[in-house]
Amino acid sequence: MRTPHTPAHGFTLVELMVGMALALITTVIIAQVVVNAEGQRRTTSSGSDAQVNGSIGLYTVSRDVQGAGYGIISHSAALGCPIQAKYGSAATLALTLAPVTITVDANGVPTLRTFSSGRNSFSVPMVVKANHAAVDTSFTVTSSTGVSNGDTMMAIPGTWSSTNWCTVFQVAGSGTNVLSSTVVPNVTVTAGWNPASSATLMPTTGYPADTSYLVNLGSIVLREYTVTSENLVMRELQANGTWPADFQVLASGIVAMRVMYGKDTSTPKDGVVDQFDTTTPTTADDWSRVLSVRIAVVARSEIREKVEVTIADPVWDVGTATTVSGTAACSTGSSRQCLTLTIPKPNTTDTEWQHYRYKVYDTVVPLRNVVWSAV
Repeated sequence: MRTPHTPAHGFTLVELMVGMALALITTVIIAQVVVNAEGQRRTTSSGSDAQVNGSIGLYTVSRDVQGAGYGIISHSAALGCPIQAKYGSAATLALTLAPVTITVDANGVPTLRTFSSGRNSFSVPMVVKANHAAVDTSFTVTSSTGVSNGDTMMAIPGTWSSTNWCTVFQVAGSGTNVLSSTVVPNVTVTAGWNPASSATLMPTTGYPADTSYLVNLGSIVLREYTVTSENLVMRELQANGTWPADFQVLASGIVAMRVMYGKDTSTPKDGVVDQFDTTTPTTADDWSRVLSVRIAVVARSEIREKVEVTIADPVWDVGTATTVSGTAACSTGSSRQCLTLTIPKPNTTDTEWQHYRYKVYDTVVPLRNVVWSAV
């Protein structure tokens, strides 16, 4: 008896090949979706990193600028006074009695310096009541209230000039020449702001009575901010009067910075900033007109994009309210002014920088110690 034929079950070779082709196509599509999604996630994440770095960097600098000038500004006539200071055998420091100073190097990279007193308690200016010659070892004052041995002081003439400057010294006495209610000694010390050559640091005319005065710094707080190697960095003058060998990194991914003085150029002064530039003042009146500092930093994303996503240097829109040096119209026919913030490049043919995204963060910081102390 013949057994009935049972049809075979399964897929033919053609069906298998079609199924594999569909699976491969589906895999490719899924892979592309995943890759694109990951790329978008990385771009968003790197944008957030740039935002954090830019915000932190700008906040750190602006917070220091807000307190700049604390304890060193008694009246506006002293602003801009050149300062001579030398700690022991360290190099002589040439400073300026101003809350902030801005310098720009040959490559256009600015350095912002802030200067203030490190004294935690009160500091009352002391009028010099007897002529103090350059070689004298003590100041006679109306009252030395608040002064302690070891405090860093600054002698300020009534009217400063290139030959009549301010001098930093340390309260130090010996023998009968010691700190009292009306005497502030400044005898030579081995390690301090009164080196053996301290007489040469004081102007030859010394400090005349009744017009000169002393300010108690407690300690000097002097910081410098700049951008180097794609980092916002800072260094602070050390207690021994020298600068540290290395800068401290405050925020990474910061590729450029722009800093400008905010000035009241009105005559008479009206207390309103109407111009921003980097021109350093040269007179006490000019310095008294510096009421704020305008700061911009450029943060770069950490992720390199496969394609060029930036076609030109970022611009800083400064608006129309005030005059800003070096600006141009943001676009043809626009009244808004913009300032180009150049990204450092190894050479003119370099295009690697265009594979990154950039964001500008800016702020205006009032110099409140100048405003509050102005008389």
